[in-house]
Amino acid sequence: MRTFKRQFAMVAGMLVTFFLLLPVALAGSNGLTQDAREMGCIVREPVSARFLRNDSVDKKAIGEAAVNAHRLRGTKVIDPCLTGQVRNIPAAVYAALAKKHPEKFLPLEAEDQSVVPLKKAATGVIPAYHYVWLDETVPLPPGFLGGFSPSAITNDGRVYGNAFAFNESDGTFINYVAVFEDGNLTILQEGSAITANQGGTIGGSVLIDPENFFEQAALFRGNEVQLIPRLPGEISSFVLEINDSGMALVFSVDENFNGTLALYKNGKVTPLDFGPVTPSVFSLRMNNQGIISGTTFIEGLGYRGFRFDPRTGLATLLHPLPTESYSWAMAINNRGDILGYSFVFSGIERIGVWDKEGVFHTYFVEGTPEFPTISNDLKFNDDNLIVITQVRSPASESGNSYLIPSPGVRLNLADLVTDMPPEHGSLWFVQAINNHGNIIGSTLTSDFFSSFNFLLERTGAGNK
Repeated sequence: MRTFKRQFAMVAGMLVTFFLLLPVALAGSNGLTQDAREMGCIVREPVSARFLRNDSVDKKAIGEAAVNAHRLRGTKVIDPCLTGQVRNIPAAVYAALAKKHPEKFLPLEAEDQSVVPLKKAATGVIPAYHYVWLDETVPLPPGFLGGFSPSAITNDGRVYGNAFAFNESDGTFINYVAVFEDGNLTILQEGSAITANQGGTIGGSVLIDPENFFEQAALFRGNEVQLIPRLPGEISSFVLEINDSGMALVFSVDENFNGTLALYKNGKVTPLDFGPVTPSVFSLRMNNQGIISGTTFIEGLGYRGFRFDPRTGLATLLHPLPTESYSWAMAINNRGDILGYSFVFSGIERIGVWDKEGVFHTYFVEGTPEFPTISNDLKFNDDNLIVITQVRSPASESGNSYLIPSPGVRLNLADLVTDMPPEHGSLWFVQAINNHGNIIGSTLTSDFFSSFNFLLERTGAGNK
């Protein structure tokens, strides 16, 4: 069943519709071309804003950007766009925005054409996955462009994300929050979906100022939307995380483009102070207990993951093993385990979890002669089923993603998918994995130009 509502019941008259010029050439008879479906985010800087492609995420670049922002501008909260946590605007839409307002937005940069095609190695192992091409399989309502960009997946298989409508008569573009369930897509509200909880509450934003692309954090529940009150001096905000109790982690930017984090629950917004242990923070995640994981940089010590409890205001550092220099925390699950790296840049990377006592348990070691992989992101579920994703090096593995079903075992995710069209390229980016083992993300073709959104559904003997 499809739902179509073009008004906000709770905030009628308060929202500005997401209208942007989008070149008609980008919309064919079947909707968006592949380059138009490529998603990214806007990095806001003092002089101007720029588009960051999802495939631009790199640990070393992220780390350097975080350190420079803190040293040069005193930034305490690093823009989640830089860490790859946010993908809420198609490249084509940004290109149109930059063309219309070149004084505010840098032009869209050309793609690198040097990516090596995916090379598969036969493994003959399970689990197995069924590939669902969301851009083509999902039936869209009349007037909507081809393509559904996934943001979150629940344990019962609902996929929340964004759908896009384009009006050729007046050249307007509208972003919608939507849910894909049992083969059907339901359009919920105008806005942008970034995260969702198991109860179906979606966290994201609505566009308030289309010219400057300023947003306001919002929660979406069915056909209702709730704006989260702005912090003093705020010009733009969005919900970064939401847990099953309804607590939302909000990222807010002021007029000087300094970021602030706040918790929102039961109508109350509470700014967060991570204390002196963490001078600046990035790669932030939150679990159902409200515990936040993240990464910081400490002068004289380097990068360290951390665990933060908002109830006590205490941050606890998560140290690397003695054999490595740095640690990064990438995610936290509802068991309280924190996923991350104990690593050296461009060298050994131990992937594992810190338990509640802060002890690091290694699941796999890469960046070695035997396994030379250098990855940039990790995902996991409450069963500690880990996905390695956004691999950039070596060239023979660029675009791969890997599954770690148990310590010491690494499987090429592409080898577990039986029906993925070869022209879709590699399983470059994994957005999330649920407790059933189902996965959402996007591919990247060998020419680095096209991207396809996917859902991988667990099948076969490995299926729960």
